[in-house]
This record gives sequence, structure tokens and C-alpha cells, in this order.
Amino acid sequence: MKIRNKGPFKVIMSLRLLKEKLEKLLDSNNLTIQAQAKQALDLLKEHPTLTTGTDSIQDFFSKKAILDQVMSFIFPTALTQNEIKAAVTPYTNEIFFCSSRLQNIINRANTDENIFYDLYKDYEDSLDLFIYAIILNVYYKYQVDFERPKTLSITDKNGERKRYRVAFNADFIDIYPNKNAIEITNEILDELLSHADKFEIWEKYFPKNSWTIEGFGIVSLIDTSLDERIDDFKTHLIEPNTESFQHLLQDIRRIFNIPDLQVGSYSVLENMITPPFDKNFDMLTLLPDEHMSVGKYACSHINNELFKDCKPSIIANVETYHKQTKGNRLSKILLERGLKSVALIPIPINGELGFIVELAAFKPNQLNAINMVKLDTIMPFILSYSRRTFSEYQNEISAVIQQECTAIHPSVQWRFQEEAELYIQERNYGENPVFHEIVFKDVVPLFGQVDVVGSSNARNEAIQLDLTKQLEISKQILRDRTKINLPFYEQLIFQIDNYLFDLKENFNTNSEQEINLFFDKQLIPLFKHFQSNSKNKNDLEEFLKSIDKTTNSLYDARKAYDETIKMGNKALATFLEKQQIKAQAIFPHYFEKFNTDGVEHNLYIGQSITKQFNFHPTVLYNLRLWQLQVTCEMEAMYYEKQKEFPLQLEVASLILAYDEPITIRYRIDEKQFDVDGAYNVRYEMIKKRIDKAHIKNTNERLTQAHKLSVVYSSKAIEREYLSYFEFLQAKNYIGQNIELLEVEELQGASGLKAIRVDLNKELQKVSDLFTLEDIQAV
Repeated sequence: MKIRNKGPFKVIMSLRLLKEKLEKLLDSNNLTIQAQAKQALDLLKEHPTLTTGTDSIQDFFSKKAILDQVMSFIFPTALTQNEIKAAVTPYTNEIFFCSSRLQNIINRANTDENIFYDLYKDYEDSLDLFIYAIILNVYYKYQVDFERPKTLSITDKNGERKRYRVAFNADFIDIYPNKNAIEITNEILDELLSHADKFEIWEKYFPKNSWTIEGFGIVSLIDTSLDERIDDFKTHLIEPNTESFQHLLQDIRRIFNIPDLQVGSYSVLENMITPPFDKNFDMLTLLPDEHMSVGKYACSHINNELFKDCKPSIIANVETYHKQTKGNRLSKILLERGLKSVALIPIPINGELGFIVELAAFKPNQLNAINMVKLDTIMPFILSYSRRTFSEYQNEISAVIQQECTAIHPSVQWRFQEEAELYIQERNYGENPVFHEIVFKDVVPLFGQVDVVGSSNARNEAIQLDLTKQLEISKQILRDRTKINLPFYEQLIFQIDNYLFDLKENFNTNSEQEINLFFDKQLIPLFKHFQSNSKNKNDLEEFLKSIDKTTNSLYDARKAYDETIKMGNKALATFLEKQQIKAQAIFPHYFEKFNTDGVEHNLYIGQSITKQFNFHPTVLYNLRLWQLQVTCEMEAMYYEKQKEFPLQLEVASLILAYDEPITIRYRIDEKQFDVDGAYNVRYEMIKKRIDKAHIKNTNERLTQAHKLSVVYSSKAIEREYLSYFEFLQAKNYIGQNIELLEVEELQGASGLKAIRVDLNKELQKVSDLFTLEDIQAV
């Protein structure tokens, strides 16, 4: 047994406070309570040491028989098989009485130690602050927030872990100072809270035996294992990889308490059943790679349930079903695989059946209509995950088509033709041809972007606006129909008010999902009931009509945000592509662009890109000037078109002036160019991190609306770009304010600097490109 460090406390085990409580109950109007209290007091009178207390746990536990009788007053015998509850010694948490259910848990636990030993420690070797909290808050009346949810994990001998939420009742505990106790002043409190993890500080002001803790505590546990399993399931849903699929499989098995539960899936497209696109799933009710029409899948009853009504179908006993259907295709394949009960769950995508999730067990009735109720809790998350996965799959298809079918950029097509010619020659000579990777050495990169400022905040604001409006309309609909005091409607209004408060004060990633679930499960079904049983239903029909069929929620603000991003990106990308044609005329170079919450572009310039022309540094200078000019014009064009967009989102511009040549390599397997070599990867690291960077020693973001920032690292680049900006000032492309800044230290990149200028969003775009000759002429 572990010996607990008692810290500053002298521990006295006693039932004194219980005796005082029992004495008050003698005045109860309930004769049964009076009799029970008198019986318990008689026992305590016969054994006065239980009231006066003892610091010896052996002496206290020697009265176990009497303690059992007295505790039965607090632990009703009728509830002992249901409640998970224990009486424990103060601070040391040694159990001296517990319910039958807890005793069974302890007997099955895979430990010989006291399960409550580290109950109020946050982690190994940490301080137990719970009792100190009682001293500071109860005795000294300080308002120190020590509250945190407390849980306890217990693993049984079979390795199964269960989690419990813990509640501690300190009604029968008294804490008071001894002679050597130190008065805790405000100054001492400040020091304690500033060093909450320093044992020596607490020991200094709470010396050994300076406080007495007397009485006993009551610990109650609530089994939250299913909640934890569902939380784990939700967490693993957002981790799309093979490892997370294995976690999901185990989560579902734990939710249903079926260790060997089988999970499968198949797709449904235009009345045809096909294998799933996610190869993590097997098909439990079909043969590998089997395709068939939905009409041949099972009996007409199950076919209608799944494919017509889009409702779950449960076969609790496959053997019985086999007899009823005289051995149809579905029952035969299930029995061949030893599967004796099955649940088939249709998953709609965008209003149409997308695929079927299969759950199957090896014993009859393991899956049934009763335990399928558990699906109600996790089904919204499965549907959300399915929609997202399907969307990602569609995006993946589009990406593959783009990668496989998009032509090679004209500037480098000659090099691919060379390699293709060599490949054909080797093949024709009977050799084993290999299409080698295409490499371009000593190219200088130019990276730039025009990006929406605070896109995440704008997206969240759109979500908040939609949900707030949806809740407020629903609240008014309920109020208009609450002519009499109906508690259920009042409770719904109360819940709506809570959600409105959370949206305003405590919005987080779960808020949207929780509110959508609230509407799906409670409000929408109720409103449809109102609609069918009400004469005045114009407000209801107008509200239900406004609900977006894709998202099953009000989607006005979010649609405006999405449309704004889409329209802005299209305008920026179209403008950039047109200007790129002019840039290629300066000197052939590799160019690529990407749409994010804005538009990014990369240029790679060097002699290795072309065979037709000779590279000279002036080419690079002209392209850098082109990039500055086009970035200024892109942002001005964006603000000119901004009035056509649903939302008036701001953008910021960023350029990375990297002056070290790098090597890029075309990855045959990835069908794209990538920076080659560990040294050159530094460029990619800087490029990815400067967008979120701050100005050194400040909390100010480098990228700001209506400003262009150029990040660099050398004095030569600084002088070069200052000359460009002086020229652009003369052309009224930028304002008079030019800032020279230092960028905060970034992982893998230090010593970065930046020039930041104000852009003139009303600039008069010139028809020609600026060149070095123009700069010299100014």
C-alpha cells in the first residue's frame, strides 16, 4: 500500500459532524427518520471514540462492523446495487465503506492499490490542491478558482477501461488551523498562486501539522464510459487516415460493447451497388468487387427500407430471417461469413442515398432495435463526416483529373519533350526505358499572394449571424404559439437563449454542430407538427422554406462569405493569368498559381528554364518589378470589383524576395514541381510561415489590409526594392509611407526583414509594363 504524504495536515477520522447532523434529525416530523437517527446515535454513544476521533487508521478501521451499521444510514441498502459511492478517510481517501456496485468494480480492478489514492492530483508528482482550495476559499473566504472537472479511469483485469465522473461531498469534513498555522494574507496568496506548482512555497506557508482535517468524505462516481467512447469516436472522425480508421472501428465496438463487431460499407449510385471508395471498409453483405442493382440486394421489404425510404434496416437474427426468406442472397452470404445479426444504415449525401454502413455481429440478437438507439447520438456526426468525406473524395477526383490532364506549362515543355524522345529511343533500341525526373537548377523563386485578411474570423462571423438569426426566428415562432404555459415550449425557449448567449460570448468549433443537432432533433420536427396542425402557419412555412436543403440550416451569411471568396478569387486569378502572358514576354519562366482564401503564385526564373534565350540579371529585376506592379494592380482591381461582392472583405498582399538560387524537380509520381534538397527546403519553410508572422517584439501581424509587404534577408535586396518603391511612388501606385521592419524569429528562419508600403487602391493602371528603363528615366 502506498503511504500518502499528509503535507500540512493532521488527519483525524471521526463521525462528529455526522453525529451533529443526526441530532438535528431527531426533531424531524418523519418518524422513520427519527427512528433511524436515534438508532445511529445509540451506536455512536456506545462507541464514543468514533465521535471524538482518532489519528490512527488502524483504530478507526477496527470499528468496521459499527461503521458499516452507521453508514447504512447514508448509503440506503435499496440503492447499493445501483449507486457507485464510498465513504473515505479525510485527505488520504482510504475507503472504509462503499456500495455493493463499487465493491464489485474494485474487485474486478487490475490493481491492488486504493483507486482513490491520486484522486485530486492532476498528474504524476503534482500537488493535491483540492484541500488547499478548501482552506483558502472556505476558511479564509478567498475567491480562488480551483474548480476543474474530475474523472477517474479504472481498468479491469480483462484490460477494459471505464471512465467515471467524480463528485466529492465534504459535508462531514471540518478543517481548522492549529497553533503553528500561518495566517494567509493577500500578499502570501499572490505568491502561492504565482507558484502553484512549487511544493516548497506551499510547504513554507503550510508547515507540517499546521492544520487539522477531521471527519470523513463521500465520493460518488457516475459512469461516463459511453460518453467518452462517443467523444473518442467524434475525435477520430476528423483524423482521416488508416490509423484513425482502426481507432474508429474500436470506438464503435466499445460503444456497442461488442468486441468483435464487424463494420463495412458499400456505395450506392443511380440504383447500382458498388464497392466503397474508401478501401478501409470491407463489404460484409457483398462479395469483393461485386456490383449489382439495388433490386437484387435483399427481400423487397429491406430493399424498400434502405433504397427507397432511406431508413435503417435491422436483422436481429439472421438465421430466422434466412428461414423467413427461404434463403435469399443476403441471408446466405451473411451465414457463410458466420454473421448472425446485422444492421444496415443508409447514409444520404446532399439529399440522395450515398452509401450504406454495415454493422454485423457473430451472435444472434447482438444487434437489435434496442441497442441501435445508441446510433441516435452518433448519427449526426457520422452524417457530417460522410458529407465531408464525400466532398473531399469529389475534390480528390477533380485534383486527379487536373493533375493527370492539365498540360505541362509551355515554358518547360521543351524539357519534357527531350526526355520523352530519349525514352522512345531507348525503348526502340530494346532497352528498359525510364522517364527520368525533370530538374531545373539555379532558378530564382518569386512568391506572391493577395489574400483575404482575417478569413477565419469572417467565416466564424458568418456562422454566428446565420445561427443567431435562425435561433431568434425559432424563438419568436415558439412565443407566438405559447398562449398557455407549456413547460416544454418554455424549456425550448430557455435552450435557445442559452445557445444565443454561447454564440455571442463563447463561440467555438462545436457550437455549429450542437445547434444544428438541436434543430434536427427538436425544433424542426416540432415545427413540422405545428405546420400540419395549425391554421396560421405563414411564419412557419416562410422559415422552413428559408432552410438550405444542403446544410439543413439557414445559410445566408455563410453563402455570402463563400460567394465573396469565389468571386474574389476568380477576379484575381483571371487578372493574374492575363498579366502572366506579358511576363512571359520578358523572359520564359515557370509559373503556377493556387486558390486559397485569395490567390498565391510562384515564378521560377533561370537559364535552365529555357534554351532559346540567354539569362541576364536584368531579367530577374524586370520580373521583380512586374510582380510589384501586378500585385498593386490586382489589389486595386479587387477593391474596384468589391462593390459587386456580397461581403466587403479586405485583402493584404505579400511577396517573398528570395535571392538564393534553388533547384526544383518535377516529381513524376506527384505530377508537379517541388523544391529539391534539404538546403532548398528553407525557401518553402519561409514561404509557408511569413503569412502569419508578426513584426518583431510586437503582436502586430506583418500582413495588413491595403498594404503590400516584401520579406527579404539581405541589404542588397533591401536597396533594390526601395528603388522600386520610390519609382512606384512616383507613379502613384503606393503611398508616401514606407516602413522598414524586422520580422519575428520563425522556425527555420531568422534575421528576416520586411518593407511595408501603403497601396493606392484608386491607382490609375498603365497599359504597359514598367521596366528598369522607366526607373532610370524617373
